[in-house]
Amino acid sequence: MRPDLPSSPDHAEIHALLCRRFASAAAEHPGAILVEGPTRVGRYSRIFRAQVPGLPTPLVVKCLVDPATGGPDRVSARNQFDVLERVHRAMRVPDPFFRVPVPYFLAEGDGVVAAEWVEGKPMTDFFLSRGLTLERGRDLFRSAAVWIRRFFALRPLPPAPIDMPTLLEGIEAMEHTPLSRFRSASAALAELRRHAEAAAGFPLERSWLHGDFKADNLLVDDASMVGIDLHARYENLVVHDLASFVNHWELMVCDPRALRWRRHREELVREFLDAFDPGYLRERRLPYRWIALYGMLGIWEEFTRRRKRTLRHVYLSACFRHVVRRMTRELAEAAGEHAR
Repeated sequence: MRPDLPSSPDHAEIHALLCRRFASAAAEHPGAILVEGPTRVGRYSRIFRAQVPGLPTPLVVKCLVDPATGGPDRVSARNQFDVLERVHRAMRVPDPFFRVPVPYFLAEGDGVVAAEWVEGKPMTDFFLSRGLTLERGRDLFRSAAVWIRRFFALRPLPPAPIDMPTLLEGIEAMEHTPLSRFRSASAALAELRRHAEAAAGFPLERSWLHGDFKADNLLVDDASMVGIDLHARYENLVVHDLASFVNHWELMVCDPRALRWRRHREELVREFLDAFDPGYLRERRLPYRWIALYGMLGIWEEFTRRRKRTLRHVYLSACFRHVVRRMTRELAEAAGEHAR
């Protein structure tokens, strides 16, 4: 970070910000506003947990960080808060089980978004634990499909085909990266090109997109399933979010803690897609498979840019090769069925 640029708020600055925002609570209960953390630090954000007297739940205080400067990302903070407010208002009915966190405030100048701290566990954690039953796993996948269906229903748009010219540019770009050195990746890119015209022949549902829809971003307890980390900045085909969820599941079952789920991998994918729209398992299988493979290659390409000479990264690289080979076969099968 350059010394002449503002930095993202630290622990003391977050505490001072909360004392200003909740001045009456700070005056009435001196010392009662508490800040923990950061509880999580990533490239794009730093997360704090706070207790404020009078609020029904703790707060999650998210500091959005511009990775280029290390300073506050004011644009992202504004976008995330606006989306959270809009979706929170709309998702309160008809079923409060499916919702997003309650938004509290935006401190745009500091790149800070404050919202309800949700106590539920990420859906991922259930699958990495020992106690989850298959029936409960099915329930979670069906509920994830209902959550994203409710989200898309807030912004229905006319259907459209895949924006193939843009994605073909993405394929060409990947062909000029280290990813193309892997034979399985090169074969997958060739298969995408082979079936691009056919995949572009389907009108598909459109809405705004979550942008990072995966089990990590669904917090679950007995009373709710709460979607977090919404990045709904643009509108596109909903199949992108569906493929994102399934692709992260495909990689999750590579985790040694989730090996027992490998034999149920495909079954749970079917549960998810069937609960959302069974057309993606049948008549729209080809464009779904096309987008899913394209998205997985994008994840793999990003991984190759940051891979290290560690045992973990060697294992993950092998997982990518295995998953992409299978997904390439599945795309070819879907294309063959469509041609018949």
